Amino acid sequence: MIKAVAFDIDGTLTFPDRSLDLTVVRAIRQLSVPVVLATGNVLCFADALAVIIGNSSGVIAENGGVVAVGKSKLVTGNIAACSRAAQEIEGSSEFNLLRIDAKERVTEIAYSKDNLTTSDVVSLRKIVDQCCEGVTVVDSGFALHIKDANVNKGIGLIGVAQLLDIAVDEFAAFGDAENDVEMLEIAGNGIAVGNADPKARAAANYIAEEQYGLGVVEGLNYLGLL
Repeated sequence: MIKAVAFDIDGTLTFPDRSLDLTVVRAIRQLSVPVVLATGNVLCFADALAVIIGNSSGVIAENGGVVAVGKSKLVTGNIAACSRAAQEIEGSSEFNLLRIDAKERVTEIAYSKDNLTTSDVVSLRKIVDQCCEGVTVVDSGFALHIKDANVNKGIGLIGVAQLLDIAVDEFAAFGDAENDVEMLEIAGNGIAVGNADPKARAAANYIAEEQYGLGVVEGLNYLGLL
């Protein structure tokens, strides 16, 4: 039995331009089980969207580095190691890097992908792999995140499950990108929307034919939650 649902935001509840799919918002508001929003974005963003959606019991922010349920908050991750990795890549003149939400992020460092090529992403990963043990780079599709290798949305889901007193295998999880993989794998049911990348699709139990928000609605119907 599914007792709670976790949703990635960008590329899952939103379109490529990051506008929110109102069809999926209406569907989420119909759910009678706890809803968790899981994002690579910062906590204040996740909290604000939770208010807009109007049906959220908790949030996972910064790719699992921050978990909040009510007044309870869990923060984990080696930000010092992430900062050392950031210094390494920012010292290279070949990349045009723009940090995102630098003041708000407390467990990781993120960069906009707007000015980065696929080759740039590969090179950045190599630099971090070679210079900094215990740190990794993940691509959310909208940003690159330098984070603690032991922190991910799956770990975040375990944390929020404990705070909600619900077993993690009683969660369903929805996602579209490589930073959703661990969450899709650890949940009892992992659903990839139709626009999901290969890594997310491989981690899912069910792959929707529909994309973005309509893929979420399809998945919720598949699970019998609507």
